[in-house]
Amino acid sequence: MAIPTWLIPALRFIGANAPKYGPVVWAWLSKNPDVAAKIQQEVQRLVRATGPSSDAMRQSLKAMREQVEYLRRSADDHAERVRADKWAVSLTGLEHALELLGPGSPKADLKRLRDRVDALRSEILDAFLAEQIEDAGGPAPIEGGGAPDER
Repeated sequence: MAIPTWLIPALRFIGANAPKYGPVVWAWLSKNPDVAAKIQQEVQRLVRATGPSSDAMRQSLKAMREQVEYLRRSADDHAERVRADKWAVSLTGLEHALELLGPGSPKADLKRLRDRVDALRSEILDAFLAEQIEDAGGPAPIEGGGAPDER
């Protein structure tokens, strides 16, 4: 069964976990189209918000902030809440940096900021996708190379 094109950007964010976790997740999502649709919407929203412009970064940061709020609300333990709080602080810093880099800022500065936004987005989207799937009763990501948690 082929993985749909909308899931590929999401799996790119999951990184090394994607080859093992991706097929398991896709099989589960195939049986849960409502969850798949919700995740597809979030992935597409972030993909549309990529790009070098300040406006694209603003849209991306806004979407990431909403995802971090979801992660904070659905945190299962203290470590997840702390991680979400740290991401919220990082987002605030990136939002302030973006405001300081107004129109006419050097392209190198905008690229450095974009790289920081992209790196944080990867972390947040990874956690967001896993939490969405876990909250809906799906498999947890593979940690330490073991088998996924088949719920």
